[in-house]
Amino acid sequence: MKQILEKFHQSPRRNKYEIWIEILDLCTANNVHLTYIMRELRLQTRKCKEYLKFLLERDLLTVIETQQDGIIYQTTEKGRECVKTFLEDINKFFI
Repeated sequence: MKQILEKFHQSPRRNKYEIWIEILDLCTANNVHLTYIMRELRLQTRKCKEYLKFLLERDLLTVIETQQDGIIYQTTEKGRECVKTFLEDINKFFI
């Protein structure tokens, strides 16, 4: 299933669903900063913040504020389930 995400990441044109899943997947593996998400997924600041806000409002992501690292993003259990379901459906119907 990681191959599916790699295909999304390599594509120059992604829709918002693919970007949401990429963000959730990236924040599952690591606790990441805004700049890391922007750099890894090739997003502009404004669009990245819009996507993060959307995911945070739906409890798919959480914000962790620390003295040492500042603001970091982490995928919630609900977000992990979303990624799993999305990838299973893509694999089931399109691959």
